[in-house]
Amino acid sequence: WRVVLTDDHGHAIAVGRVLRGLPPRDLRPSGSVSLVGRVTVTMPVTSLDPDLPEDTPTGEILHDILRAAARARTRAVQLAEADLQAPARCAHGEASAAYRPPPRIREYVTARDLTCRYPYCGQPAWRGDLDHTRPWHRGGPTCRCNLGPLCRAHHILKQLSGWQLTQPQPGIFQWITPAGRAYTVGPDTHHS
Repeated sequence: WRVVLTDDHGHAIAVGRVLRGLPPRDLRPSGSVSLVGRVTVTMPVTSLDPDLPEDTPTGEILHDILRAAARARTRAVQLAEADLQAPARCAHGEASAAYRPPPRIREYVTARDLTCRYPYCGQPAWRGDLDHTRPWHRGGPTCRCNLGPLCRAHHILKQLSGWQLTQPQPGIFQWITPAGRAYTVGPDTHHS
């Protein structure tokens, strides 16, 4: 289970994991059927009460969701404060030295962007490649400010001569075609 917190405009600002063992008894299948899949709870950060309801027992799904949301909000606030002081609006607080992004970065970027970052492409972000906007082998960090989802076709297109892709701000992508036309793509919104 994961929780996506959004701002007032529906843009993802944080992702948290619900730390759970087995699904709640009322959600467990009976017999030999198994429960497989992912559950995503999307909620505006403004709806998150600073105090957890006292009548919600530990181990109940609502309690666990609210706890995960509170942890995600706290981390998002810490990252945002550090980013304000950093050049290019990213302090690389969750950057990884590895080429492959760890789950915390992958989940945030796919929640932030939702679809391939090529203009008008609706391919879901989770289905595509998490691409380094500035190539990793040329010093591009494995960080949320340098990653974006691209479907396989647009990932290949980016590599062709004459095409350029930049990320002037985290989550804002600018494509320049071989003909010199520029297209800017921002994060998608989560709808309630």
